[in-house]
Amino acid sequence: MSNLNVQKPLNIVAVSGGLNTPSKTEALVQAIINELGEAIPINVHFIKFSEIGRLLGGAIYRNQLPQRVQDDLAAVEAADALIVGTPVYRASFTGLFKHFFDFVEQTALVDVPVLLAASGGSERHALVLEHQLRPLFSFFQAQTLPIGVYATDKDFTPEYTIHSGLLHERITLAVARALPILEWAPAKGQRAEAIKEKSQLANQNLGINKQIEQEEVLPSAAVPSLDAAEARLHHKKPKAHVA
Repeated sequence: MSNLNVQKPLNIVAVSGGLNTPSKTEALVQAIINELGEAIPINVHFIKFSEIGRLLGGAIYRNQLPQRVQDDLAAVEAADALIVGTPVYRASFTGLFKHFFDFVEQTALVDVPVLLAASGGSERHALVLEHQLRPLFSFFQAQTLPIGVYATDKDFTPEYTIHSGLLHERITLAVARALPILEWAPAKGQRAEAIKEKSQLANQNLGINKQIEQEEVLPSAAVPSLDAAEARLHHKKPKAHVA
């Protein structure tokens, strides 16, 4: 029997790369949030590029960004799970979407579940989830969830609300497949403290062209027992944990 109902709410950070208001991508991401919220308790921080997009341009270092964007980046890094969506521009995610994630500390999202979503003009771009978004979050060693959600223009009304029953079914399926992973993977709010120092250091000196040396197997802030697993793989003694 699931114990989801007695656990703390998940800290969900949603990101919409849609630059316009109203936005089909925002509507899609909001529908996924709503479906997930029907199933489990969640706290949501929704980052909308329709609001912050104009604040991103020209920055090369994270400390050049406005405090609002720095706070959004820290929220991404501390999330129990992410829901990310982007419109398809020229067969890929938007440039500002990529620019934003260029400022995410590259070791902060290890093992974090990510539900992928995108919207495009037609079905021709449906594989953007697989050949653009999934590799991006694989770089972060995040855990991209099994099923993403892709929507086309015909799934929306002229007011950018979802009218397609098939799209609602895809959203339900994606969330249903996500739930078993969300049940065990996140640290249920403990990641925020574990990742705080990474975010502070990134705010001070992270640049988009700065090379960062990292271990082959990165430590996880979401799965506390990963040190023991690494010891088995690399024949090292587990690190001591302070109670």
